[in-house]
Amino acid sequence: MTIPQRKAQLKKLIDSVKDPAVLEKVAKVLEKPVRQSAIVKRAVKAEESIKAGLIYPWDQVNDEMGALIEDLYSKPKKVAKRAPRAKADQ
Repeated sequence: MTIPQRKAQLKKLIDSVKDPAVLEKVAKVLEKPVRQSAIVKRAVKAEESIKAGLIYPWDQVNDEMGALIEDLYSKPKKVAKRAPRAKADQ
């Protein structure tokens, strides 16, 4: 059900209510600011971070780290060449 459909359905229900106490309760619910639990807030923040590209899935990190380690250990070690010693004047 889409949001406009749900709103229309709720409006019909409210229009059919005759009891003022029920209408008062509905008004209180609708006027109260929506509060999110700490878990929901963290989940929303995490989703935003993922969409912004700030967080990577574990399998992607694991693959990239594995490739990096493989690259580091598969290359032959480079040995620094020493400069030739200067002959001492005798």
